[in-house]
Amino acid sequence: MSNFTNSSIYELPSRPKLATTALLSSTDTLLAVVGAGIVVHLIYKKHESYEPLVACALLLGVPFGLSALYLPHAGTFAWAALTVVPLFWGSVVTSIVLYRLAPWHPLAGYPGPLLCRVSKLYPAFVSLGGKQHIFYTQLHAKYGDVVRVGPNELSICDPNAVQSTLGNTGLGKGTFWDGRVPFTQPVKPLIAIRDKKEHTRRRRPWTRAFSTDALKGYEEIVIKRSSQLVNLVLAQKSVVNLSDFTSFFGYDIMSDLAFGGGSEMMKAQKDSQGLWHMIEAGQKSATFMSHVPWLGSLLFRLPIGISQLKAFRTYATRRAALRRTGGSSHKDIFHHLMDEDGVATERPTIAEIVSDGGLAIIAGSDTTSSALAHTFYFLMSHPTAYRRLQAEVDALGDSVLNPSKQAHMSYLNAVINESMRLLPPVLTGSNRKDSGGRMLGSHFLPAGNAAFVPIYTLHHDPRNFSPAPDAFLPERWLSEDERQKLEPKIFSNSLDYAHNTNMFIPFSMGPANCAGKNLAYQEMRMVVCLMMRRAELKFAEGYNSEQWIEDVQDFFITLKGPLPVVATPRKGQSAADIGDFI
Repeated sequence: MSNFTNSSIYELPSRPKLATTALLSSTDTLLAVVGAGIVVHLIYKKHESYEPLVACALLLGVPFGLSALYLPHAGTFAWAALTVVPLFWGSVVTSIVLYRLAPWHPLAGYPGPLLCRVSKLYPAFVSLGGKQHIFYTQLHAKYGDVVRVGPNELSICDPNAVQSTLGNTGLGKGTFWDGRVPFTQPVKPLIAIRDKKEHTRRRRPWTRAFSTDALKGYEEIVIKRSSQLVNLVLAQKSVVNLSDFTSFFGYDIMSDLAFGGGSEMMKAQKDSQGLWHMIEAGQKSATFMSHVPWLGSLLFRLPIGISQLKAFRTYATRRAALRRTGGSSHKDIFHHLMDEDGVATERPTIAEIVSDGGLAIIAGSDTTSSALAHTFYFLMSHPTAYRRLQAEVDALGDSVLNPSKQAHMSYLNAVINESMRLLPPVLTGSNRKDSGGRMLGSHFLPAGNAAFVPIYTLHHDPRNFSPAPDAFLPERWLSEDERQKLEPKIFSNSLDYAHNTNMFIPFSMGPANCAGKNLAYQEMRMVVCLMMRRAELKFAEGYNSEQWIEDVQDFFITLKGPLPVVATPRKGQSAADIGDFI
């Protein structure tokens, strides 16, 4: 028995010890980690990949692989990783920051805030406040015509550089849309296509959709929906939020003109589907991601996050798909996008048609509704302009609903243009980028860098519009004799007058400008003419009109606050008095 109790027979053979011989000394290993961090920065600088697998390999695989190299000096892998990973990431970040602040950076010669030069995360967080149009205006007031607003991005408001940036021979589209459209989406909407040749091809059906003949075919719908808006506003027995009603109008008429119908927000007097909340919430996150597109690429791949933006894209795709299968009783925009006339040499694919659903909704509704709300706000804030426009509308007589006549109304067009000058529907715009270096006016944009023109800032530049560039003065758009007759105190000195219409770009400019510009003007003229003819508008009692400007928020689209208005019918003016068009 004693043999069995001998503890020696229970002893197991010892495990072989792991090799502890270090390939490098502790110092050399850590220096290798730092060097690897710098190399990873250089790889990202050259390739700028948004692929999560690439990011994982470089930012996780490399440091954890190096942790194994440091293991002999740490004892356990956990301690090795706790030493190596922070050092690696710190080296990457330090290398990035030092390069972006270095005098040899391609944009080092351009001034700008330190935080902007270090990371686009700073302007991205600024954008969440909805006041990036003010932010860029303040930067230009401080730093001049060209401001470095990102590590690799310039904001340019030099009038001599706008054409070469946005014009026919200007820059292609930049990374702005990479963060707003899923990177994995094989067919991008027109507005997000960066290849110039492909953009030209995809834009052709949009050009047909907004041709003179096509616009003529939309007139009946424009008159019908415009009349419905005015009737509903006048039918309200109390204060009406005109901002909501112009939004309802914008979506209803867009639905008619793009998808053959299917929306009656004005009739319901509410957004029962929550579409506007979906658009607004989605555009807030999209604006943030347009500054940091790598984040957008990641979030679009995750099952959670940016749910409103994903929901809107799903909704827009479904509307376009339903229009394709359901058809339309009239020639709408998608009639041309789908080439139902068979005039195109190359018919669009189903994927191309469906991908433009979101573009049709936002471009066809938000921009027009914002411009209309701003126009009525400025008119109510300036009674003299209100009366002058009303007199011009009254002078039309029975031709008040004639789009051709409206197009030649000088004061009407002046009011609309002045409203869009002060508050353009797209306040900031998107960036542009070219593969090679380019001269933008007298400023050189090195290869691989981006630039954009802040529209709001450009419109408020006294070199482009003077006197009083921040004031609502429709008369500035009239002939010299007319403006001096109407406002002699303001426009008596022609030397103080500046009116550079080439710098008036509420619909952008060049080959990527808004294809629906003329339709937007047609809709705005019709609504304003009808409202001026039939209604007397004034702010609700107690409303602080300055609040409207304060509430305006820039998320590429414009978010607006309430516009409480009291509308009363004009004496002797009714729907029946306007003619047989209604």
